Amino acid sequence: MAAYVLNEDKMFSDIADGIAIVINSETGIYYGMNNFATTVFENILAGVSTENILAAIQVLPGAPADASSRLDTFIKVMVDNELLLESGAGSGSAKLDGEIASKDDFVLDVKEYNDAQELLLADPIHEVKPETGWKPEKDALNPDEEDVKRRENKLGQ
Repeated sequence: MAAYVLNEDKMFSDIADGIAIVINSETGIYYGMNNFATTVFENILAGVSTENILAAIQVLPGAPADASSRLDTFIKVMVDNELLLESGAGSGSAKLDGEIASKDDFVLDVKEYNDAQELLLADPIHEVKPETGWKPEKDALNPDEEDVKRRENKLGQ
């Protein structure tokens, strides 16, 4: 049974008001999910296998015949965009809300946004080094040409 974990080397995630947001700290691109996708994402983060998630989807009233394909596509998008990494075997039962699934027509929607890319990459947290913690070195605040090129390359991705 396949399971996945958040790619913590690159991604930060937060769930607020039933909506998941995952931010790529290297590119400044962020991803938003609808309510049903967020519920599935929460189960993934809890270590539930994709097989158990699929089984839980399939027993919900009104579940579509193509639920397996929809879940596979959702996982593929998440893995292709490096939000998730395969972690081996999962465990536990999925907890899904049939009302949320029904309201979203069982659609597992993940959208990519780059409208805040420059702002997210400009955040000084990107200049924090393990040796200095949350207080970046003064030189880190005045980037050299190489640093500027590195940031421009990230924006162009």
